Amino acid sequence: MQTTLQYVSFDRAADYYDETRGFPPGVEHEAVALFVEAGQLTPRSRILEIGVGTGRIALPLAPRVGTYLGLDISLAMMQRLRQKDGGERIILIEGNAAHLPFANHSVDAVIAVHVFHLIPNYMDVLDEIRRILRPGGMLLHGWNDRGTENMLERTWREATSHFEETTRPISWEKRQTFLSEAGWRSVGSELRHSYATLRSPATYVQHLRERKWSQTWRMTDAQMEAGIAAVEAYIAANHLDPMLPTQVEATFNVQAFLPPN
Repeated sequence: MQTTLQYVSFDRAADYYDETRGFPPGVEHEAVALFVEAGQLTPRSRILEIGVGTGRIALPLAPRVGTYLGLDISLAMMQRLRQKDGGERIILIEGNAAHLPFANHSVDAVIAVHVFHLIPNYMDVLDEIRRILRPGGMLLHGWNDRGTENMLERTWREATSHFEETTRPISWEKRQTFLSEAGWRSVGSELRHSYATLRSPATYVQHLRERKWSQTWRMTDAQMEAGIAAVEAYIAANHLDPMLPTQVEATFNVQAFLPPN
């Protein structure tokens, strides 16, 4: 039976999104510097971020460009952004990225961070981005990568891989290649900033049980329990102290792309 993919709204995550996805203090400025470098952004640049959320990227980046537009389908997430210091700098639009309410060739760059895997018709979004980019304008794609050291996440992913394959428009394996496969042309090298966070195994399992990650929202209780059981088995087999925070190495990555010829 074929699964019908639907848009994923983060309304339910607005209250805890920053707690679970935010950068450690100071890292946000290093992360947004990658966008400035990759996109050659200036104080006159007009930028659109699709999936602007609570402003993890927008708030530190907006002071470095001329106009910052933020679009999201989740009004609750954008309300969180608006309540923060600097939120008034960003022009917020509630809307669907597959139907961007902007004129042709009207922005200098489009920023997208952890968005495309949530959009069933992401190819339509790419067409819209291509339409609104000015000549020479680029799509700046950003993502986090916690690397191979985090075995708890790898164990979870392997235990739930079949479910993810049927519910995500872009598979885990394609997350860094789908743009090139769609004809978008990479510009320069991938930029990255390394950092570390602290998290205990118990916290990770608790976040899974509370379904704090979007990948869990459409999973059944049985699918969740199977994945959690695999993680807990790994913790036990490797004699990990569930309550001891450990350092998780991570990178934030940005790659610039020009539209297809």
